[in-house]
Parts: sequence; C-alpha cells; structure tokens
Amino acid sequence: MRHRDTHYFLWFIFFGVLSGIIHYVNSQTFDPESTWLTVSGLLGMLLGAQWIAGGKLSRWYDLLIGIIFTFAGAVGIAAGFHINLISSAAIGGLISGASLLGLSLAVLPSLVHAVLGLTSLNHAIQKK
Repeated sequence: MRHRDTHYFLWFIFFGVLSGIIHYVNSQTFDPESTWLTVSGLLGMLLGAQWIAGGKLSRWYDLLIGIIFTFAGAVGIAAGFHINLISSAAIGGLISGASLLGLSLAVLPSLVHAVLGLTSLNHAIQKK
C-alpha cells in the first residue's frame, strides 16, 4: 500500500468514520467536521485508485484538499494565538462561530487539519 493510500485510508477511518460515530452516539446529531473528514478521506482513496481514470485525478485532488485543509488549519492556529488572519466580513458566510466551512477552528482540530493538509500538498508535489 502506498503512503498516499494509507494517508487517506487512516484519514477516512479515524478522523471521519470513528469520529462521526462517536459524535453521533454522544449527541444524536451529525457533525459537519466528521462529515468533511469522512467524505474527503473517501474521495482521496477513490481518486487515487487506478480503476478511476488511472489515478490521474489524485494529484489535483491532493492539491485542492491540501489547500483547503492547510488554510483552515492555519486560520485556527492563528486564532489560537489571537491573530485574525481573515475578517468574517471579507469572506462572507464562510466563517460561522468557531468553524470555517464546517471545519473546526479550535486548536487541536486546527493542528490536525494543518497536518492533513500539508501531507496532502506533499503528495501533490511529489514526482510520480
């Protein structure tokens, strides 16, 4: 199993599915954070598969999802230091409460987002 495949498999299982189940059991509601992580991890696995376009879509997916998660992670980490990287007025309704597009801006989730995003960006820029 390639490193990229392992990355998205673990992302899907631990941060998506298990996190979503635990949240649902405790609150009887679906969590947007877990939904993001489940869907993005699953798409990462599927788009890297050779039977879907020969895996050629994986680099673009890694780049896009890497940018999204790295950005969410950076905004949350900066917020932990009381640094406002973006104003809510500048991006409209993308930030609501303590989340950006449904991704939590709390410190620990932001660190996880940053690691997942930077790892995805690394996969995107590696020579295949």
